[in-house]
Amino acid sequence: MQGRFIGAENPALSGTFEPPPWPSAKTAWGWVAVCVLAYICSYIDRQILSLMVDEIKQDLGISDSQFGLLHGLSFALLYCTAGLPLGSLVDRYSRRKIIFAGVAFWTAMTMACGLAKNYLLLFLARVGVGVGEATLSPAAYSLLADCFDKKRLGRAISVYYAGGGVGAGIAFLAGGSLITAISAWPVSLPLVGDLRTWQAVFFIVALPGIPIALMLLLLREPPRRGNGLDTQPTWGDVLRFLAARWQTMVPFFIGIACVAAVSLGALSWVPAVMMRVYGVTAGAAGLELGIVMLLSIPLGMIGGAILAERIDARGGRDSALLVSATASLVIVAATASFVLVETRSAYLAAVFCTMTFVSMPFGICAAALQTMVPNEMRGRASALLLLCQNGLGMVLGPLLPGLLNDQLFGGEPRSIGLALSMTLSVFAIFAAILLALAYRAAGKHHGNPSSLME
Repeated sequence: MQGRFIGAENPALSGTFEPPPWPSAKTAWGWVAVCVLAYICSYIDRQILSLMVDEIKQDLGISDSQFGLLHGLSFALLYCTAGLPLGSLVDRYSRRKIIFAGVAFWTAMTMACGLAKNYLLLFLARVGVGVGEATLSPAAYSLLADCFDKKRLGRAISVYYAGGGVGAGIAFLAGGSLITAISAWPVSLPLVGDLRTWQAVFFIVALPGIPIALMLLLLREPPRRGNGLDTQPTWGDVLRFLAARWQTMVPFFIGIACVAAVSLGALSWVPAVMMRVYGVTAGAAGLELGIVMLLSIPLGMIGGAILAERIDARGGRDSALLVSATASLVIVAATASFVLVETRSAYLAAVFCTMTFVSMPFGICAAALQTMVPNEMRGRASALLLLCQNGLGMVLGPLLPGLLNDQLFGGEPRSIGLALSMTLSVFAIFAAILLALAYRAAGKHHGNPSSLME
């Protein structure tokens, strides 16, 4: 539905191809459901860390900057780079088997986090979680694009992306209660011995990955459909295909990366602000933020898809970019208000607004990319988008607030709120500017998309 902003198919790459019939609605939405469950599981595994900031810092003797690296760089280190070779595998081999292997691996690595006795071992285990989770989105994007036509794909991928919000909400809601329960009832495992609260939490949140991996074996993968290339494209073909649209694609990719930095920075540090500035416990912070995330992120994902569909229905152009650029402007105001509010309820309202609008771009822009690249390029094109999105978002989003607090405010615990607001507002400003530039560049080719290939 939003695909026009990227451009036309490459005639040089396309061959004669009779597409297979679309899967039934039951099969298509069955794949959405399983992918959503996997995404929820992955987000719980990665997000639970943010509720255990102070306990992990105390046990391992690390600073806010080091925790930012643990939450961001350790996960993103191979989550981003491993996505490139995994994208090639997605374009060539069974996506169902790739997702199955990824779920099994990140489940094992999450359990390994619970065995870590020092900062280095926990860092390396988090790297492993990132490698496993890197399989999911490129394979899911490609697979869902073979389940839904252009008109329905944006909503389907937005529903998939909403799983991240549900996962974050569950991580906060259940995570806070889980931490409280384990604190009262210490856990001991055979051959492992007594576990710290945070170590036991990692073991428990990893368990849902086992049945989800088994569920993947029950579904039949849909046949590939799309442009039907005569030959398997190389990485060079993929890069040339995207480079022909650089005026749109460069600000688009980097703009989405800035949006991701806002989202991941907020998810990493808002719990710490609640505990340090507003004096709530981890359990209370998890409950309140869990409700906020469960409501705001799916609302933003689905709302963004509906807005884009309505723009398309009224004859508008480049709806994914238009919605994303407009949402980024709202994010600027919402994140700046973090330091202006005085009560916890007002702060939660600002967080709700931020997470609603920051969630809008992801699903619709990922869907647009799938509809306008050949099927045999979708995995690698998606991996490149995720490399930009997560390379910047997962590293700088969690890192910079902690680094700014350590270097500019002397590590004062209560100053993390100001450091977070400053960081997120700057990223939101860049996102709005870059996505507006992408929208403007796409407009120059509107009505003559083939000119992008010249």
